Amino acid sequence: MRYRIEYTSRARKDLHKLDRTTAQRIILALHGLSDSPYSQIKKLKGTNPGHPVYTFRIGNQYRAILSIHDTVLVIQVLEIEDRKQVYRDF
Repeated sequence: MRYRIEYTSRARKDLHKLDRTTAQRIILALHGLSDSPYSQIKKLKGTNPGHPVYTFRIGNQYRAILSIHDTVLVIQVLEIEDRKQVYRDF
């Protein structure tokens, strides 16, 4: 079972801010999650237990905030930012 990757408008905007090679590296890393997403992510503490939010580390500098919907096999990318900035909204 492969999960489909969907990007929110904010995640798309975050990707457009980055240089092309970094954005491509991030996209490839995110698509690598589609086979087994839970092996490489961490649950963020303090999120809603009914609908948890996860973080995915991309290299040393970037993090992606994800929401996973198991019933429809979708990984929704909520935000992609530098590790120093990404957790401020969550």
